[in-house]
Amino acid sequence: MSGGRRQGGRGRRPNKQRSSQRHKGPTTPDDERLWRRITQGFDAEDWSRTWTGEEIAAFIVDKEGLAGRHQGDPKAGRALLSKINEALAVGRKNGAHIVPEEGKTVRFRDSDSISGIELTVASWKDFFSRHGGRGGSPLTGRPALTVDTDGETDAEMYGQLEAAWRSMLLSEPWPETMTLDGTGLTAWQGFDLKREARKCAVMRSGLRFRDDEPAMALLLLGGGEWTMHSLLDARLDARRKAGHNPFPRAYDARLVEQADGLPEVDGDGAVAEGRTDLRHLPLVTIDPPDAKDFDDAVCLVTQDGTRTLWVAIADVAHYVKAGTALDKAASARATSVYLPHTVLPMLPPRLADDLCSLRANVDRLAMVVGMDLDDDDTIVHTHAYEAVIHVSANIAYGDVAATDAYDDMLALASVWQSRETRLNLNNPELRPRVHNEDDIRVEIKWPNEATRMIESFMVATNGAVGHLLGKAQAPLPWRCHSPPDRPEVEELNAKLTALDIGIQLPMPSLRKHGETETDELASLLGDWAGGGLSIDMSGLAESPASDKDDDVPTYLASVIDPSARQGILSSLSEAQDAASELNETTRRIVDQGLFQLMQRANYSEQNGGHFGLNLDAYVHFTSPIRRYPDLMTHRQLKAFIHEQAWVHDLEETSRLAEHCSEQGTAAKRMEWELVANTYHVHLLRGGRLGDDDAPMPTSYNARVTGLRTPWVFLDLADDGAVSGRMHLGQLGGKQRLVVDDFGLSVTPAEPDHSGEYPTVLRLGQRFPCRLRGLDVWSGSLDLAPI
Repeated sequence: MSGGRRQGGRGRRPNKQRSSQRHKGPTTPDDERLWRRITQGFDAEDWSRTWTGEEIAAFIVDKEGLAGRHQGDPKAGRALLSKINEALAVGRKNGAHIVPEEGKTVRFRDSDSISGIELTVASWKDFFSRHGGRGGSPLTGRPALTVDTDGETDAEMYGQLEAAWRSMLLSEPWPETMTLDGTGLTAWQGFDLKREARKCAVMRSGLRFRDDEPAMALLLLGGGEWTMHSLLDARLDARRKAGHNPFPRAYDARLVEQADGLPEVDGDGAVAEGRTDLRHLPLVTIDPPDAKDFDDAVCLVTQDGTRTLWVAIADVAHYVKAGTALDKAASARATSVYLPHTVLPMLPPRLADDLCSLRANVDRLAMVVGMDLDDDDTIVHTHAYEAVIHVSANIAYGDVAATDAYDDMLALASVWQSRETRLNLNNPELRPRVHNEDDIRVEIKWPNEATRMIESFMVATNGAVGHLLGKAQAPLPWRCHSPPDRPEVEELNAKLTALDIGIQLPMPSLRKHGETETDELASLLGDWAGGGLSIDMSGLAESPASDKDDDVPTYLASVIDPSARQGILSSLSEAQDAASELNETTRRIVDQGLFQLMQRANYSEQNGGHFGLNLDAYVHFTSPIRRYPDLMTHRQLKAFIHEQAWVHDLEETSRLAEHCSEQGTAAKRMEWELVANTYHVHLLRGGRLGDDDAPMPTSYNARVTGLRTPWVFLDLADDGAVSGRMHLGQLGGKQRLVVDDFGLSVTPAEPDHSGEYPTVLRLGQRFPCRLRGLDVWSGSLDLAPI
């Protein structure tokens, strides 16, 4: 009895409260309650007029006979107005029963308008229930609705849906035709037309990406609303509006007009004004067969017993003067961006494609560098000229092998290449190109003797100009590439040890020009001690005096000593050679690890050397049409030739170097993304990677290139062209899988019946997979096991 009394006493009241809360119905929104309260007394004129909060309060006081009460209690009037204003704030936001007008006024929807909205909501709900189901194919999604197959009404509504998808992808105003009331209303009593439009795209596409945008883009492409060209353009526009595309699609019309007005080159007049006449040099350009602009020309000439490699580069600095509007536009862009369907140029077409293009049989202004060679093919002297040239021929790479006219240049390049110590990480270059509006072609470009020759000559020229201007102490945007970081080498060594591979990389030496090994050790100890500490090295043996160099030029003071740099490169190359004797999977792990050790090159006002090219001094000079740092170097070289003040001082050079590095990174990201999008559409349409004549594969024997919980990263063609990822959950079924600490293998999280953790997947192995979802908007690829 006592137990019952306790249960019935103390427990009864809370239970009643919970029961009351449980059975309480949905709360009517404040704006709808206000609408119901005021419109009960409306006549025809009241529906059409606009209202302020004060006018609504006065109307209610009058209709409900509250004047006397409010007159005796001023607080009641203020409380009523406060509640009205709160309801109006909700109403303005919802735009449902209350429609915001100019200023702080509102209008109340009439009953017929609300009935029309409710009918429209019902119509869209019916549409989405019938057509918002999951797509039959996760690659293509469900086809667009048409009049023939789905009727005129549904086809029209689907067209409105496509317009809505476009507006969301491009961050444009919501289509006026796709609203619930014809005036912009998109949400009503829990129904949100924008949310349902996104949900419908996801369901019809069959995609499972995190964002909705890939689904909308896929359906617009599949429905014919977008071609491949317009899809990529839309992505550029969307990135620009989001602040991730700093490269305008079109050039400023005034600058284009200004460039179009520039006169043709008058070679004789330019020589009369002081330019060096080098029109006698047998210069040729060697480029891809489809090249439109030619910014470099070369020849190898022997005269008076001296062999000289001549490299002529278009004199862009003659036309783009520092501080002009054209210069500001060029520096803002900082680089040309090469995309599958277009080029976003750094310079207007008149300059990039005409005046600064070294076409054959016409005079052109150029900056020309002569590199004199000794009998050992070593550059012993560099000289530069502001010149007039006359290119004798524009030839394609393939033409070089068809004649013996260029054998001497090929031989020189071969000697230089034999002396290089570089990692062999090159793959054939796959280039997807969009022709016309919708034709995608994947072109394979293998490096050949001619391409390697031109690359060697351009690298040599950039290095020679770097030394020439560095000795003169010119402020320059140096192209710097750092050696691997010690922690990353340690991490790779740990990974190789875990794989039981008998390869260990030595720690990279960071000894600078002129430093002894003792100096380097002191610097390292200082870093390890936290920096800024004085380390007593008196007890350490001093390096031989011959190791020291007190006459190191200023521009080389921060560059790693060539012997130290050579040692790092040699050790990396030896590791790669040793890995070539291992099985395919292990070799790929080593190659991948070595590739990931490489730092990203950048521009800096302080010369740090170029590790990857094994050079002390390296600037960009050979492509001023498409890179702003090259243009800066040209200006400094002109100042050097004419013994004038430097055009760019150190402070400006520092600022521009940082800006150009940032722009280069942004350009690369855009290129990678749009190339991936183009590849994905190519695969979507049944295309192959590299061999368009082969049948469409149903699966890929992909390479596992990365393991990082919860993802497995795979390379479809084992060449870096197309990569995707697969979720670990797709491998284990109900079994939970994990990646080991080194990212080398995937194993079960729990042991099997024998207490073992069997390996499910290993880094570097091949793994058969299929396409599960293609993101044609932002470049992701969803893979699944076969």
